[in-house]
Amino acid sequence: MPAGGRAGDRLIAHGRRLTVALASWQISRQPIRQGGAALLIVLAVATGTLALTQHQSWTRSDHDQAAFISGADVRVDTAEPLTAAQAGALVRVPGVRHAMPVAAFPQYAAGGETLALDASQAADVSLLRADQSPLPAASLFAKILPGPPTGVALPGRAAEVRLTARLGPASLGLAPATVSVSAEDGDGDVYQVQAGTLPADGRDHTLTAVLIGGAGEAIYPVRLTSITVTYTLPATRPLGPATFVVDTLSGGPGTPQLPGTDLLGWTSGASSGELSGVRQSTGTSGPSGLPATVPAPSAAGRARSVTFNPGYGLAPSPSPGTPPSPVYGQLALTAEAPGTGPIPALATRSFLTATNARVGSTVQTDINGTSIGVSVVAEVTTFPTVSGGGALIVDLATLQDILTSQSLEPAQVTQWWLATAGQRPPPGLAASLPPGSAVTSSAAAAAALVSDPLSVVPEQALLAVAAAAAILAVTGFCVSIAAGVRQRRAESALLAALGVPPRAAAGQLALEKLMLSLPAALVGLALGVVLAELLVPAMTLTTSATTPVPPVLIQFAWPQVLLLALAVAVLPVLTVTLTIARRPDAAAELRAAEAA
Repeated sequence: MPAGGRAGDRLIAHGRRLTVALASWQISRQPIRQGGAALLIVLAVATGTLALTQHQSWTRSDHDQAAFISGADVRVDTAEPLTAAQAGALVRVPGVRHAMPVAAFPQYAAGGETLALDASQAADVSLLRADQSPLPAASLFAKILPGPPTGVALPGRAAEVRLTARLGPASLGLAPATVSVSAEDGDGDVYQVQAGTLPADGRDHTLTAVLIGGAGEAIYPVRLTSITVTYTLPATRPLGPATFVVDTLSGGPGTPQLPGTDLLGWTSGASSGELSGVRQSTGTSGPSGLPATVPAPSAAGRARSVTFNPGYGLAPSPSPGTPPSPVYGQLALTAEAPGTGPIPALATRSFLTATNARVGSTVQTDINGTSIGVSVVAEVTTFPTVSGGGALIVDLATLQDILTSQSLEPAQVTQWWLATAGQRPPPGLAASLPPGSAVTSSAAAAAALVSDPLSVVPEQALLAVAAAAAILAVTGFCVSIAAGVRQRRAESALLAALGVPPRAAAGQLALEKLMLSLPAALVGLALGVVLAELLVPAMTLTTSATTPVPPVLIQFAWPQVLLLALAVAVLPVLTVTLTIARRPDAAAELRAAEAA
């Protein structure tokens, strides 16, 4: 081909490219009115982000409130403390993974309470939300774990406590005494059981305290922690001291016998709270003397003996013409507590505020009529089931050891917190519980809160507003794109006449609109996040219009939010560009444009 022809072709090609560029420049010159469509996208995405975040956060808060109400997957409240057999049956219900006994003591002075629980299971059972403690649950509850176990472990699967014991000498003429024992199971629950009557004749007798009546098992191992002898004080001064001797002890038939010398490390004490009270109030009828232990060598061989002055005295007559009343005393052998200092405890923030205490402080808690020193070793923001003035959380076994060493009533367990399979009450749970028991399930409580109309209606209304805003934004943006395409159909026809493929023109239009919609969607996301951070905590309330406990956590529903933003930004562009992704009749379009 001649050189002149090639130069002419190149000139024509350059002219075509220049014409295409000029047409494209004309197409890209859009009026500022498209800012209205971008604003619709911003508002729709922001509203959707707020609505979805509010819905997600409200639902999570309902579940958190349910966990706070129940304390565990399932909580069982009993009218009376369970027996050892009932506790063992509860632990062995199929589907129960952990069963944690809990004893609650109201603290009227501070307006709160003290919770005693099994710290070794608490991390696996209690539904303490992670953000309520600066420490992981395992590390938190490790701070209040009990020390070495106290008492004497009964061998085998003990169903009873059997003692061979004697009280005398017979020359003192003491009335038969009543013997009771305290046994602690593997969960830290303590059971006081009567072992029968012991004649004061100086001879050995076998006493049996039944822990498990009939079929069933306790929570093993079972440890003997105290032996209490309740007797009637002589009316006059006795001729000499009395002696109580334990020769052997066992867990019942089929278990090995342990020597009484296994009790040598136990403390002993004789007292009469009744006589002390009478002497301080009305005075006794005649002379009186308080009981007291006296130093004496232990019985020879394998026995553990305690020598004590039984005391003496009578209470005054309750009414004229009636004889004076007898007075009772107690001789107690108790396992020594592991330590003498305050017991460690966790404390809620509200309790520390109410008592002006802090971590490291030592406070007093009232348990069964006595004041016990407690050292605060860690703080939690809230703790399940605890409201009002807050609470101290201590280990149940440690508390039981303190009470036992002071010959006080053990902590009465009337709550059992259960970790269950599926986080729901197992099918056989109700059959294992005594009448009058109440079962609280976190799953059932959450379902009730989630379906409450006072919660559902506002959430549905907010989601409906978000959906309406999204539809309006999509529709408005589609109309804006369609109007723009119609107004510049001459430019589109010119591009088609110059040989620009329809797909290229549609792609150019899509790119142009996406450069507008995607930044708008990102701005809407940012605005929605800011609004959620500001408004969700104030909008999330309980059904009684109070702030939920624990406080709401903002939960961003990112999969749904991103999908919404992408749909609002992309769907209108795809819809319109697909409709024009065809080669138009260039001549017809140009004539229509000129006629317009």
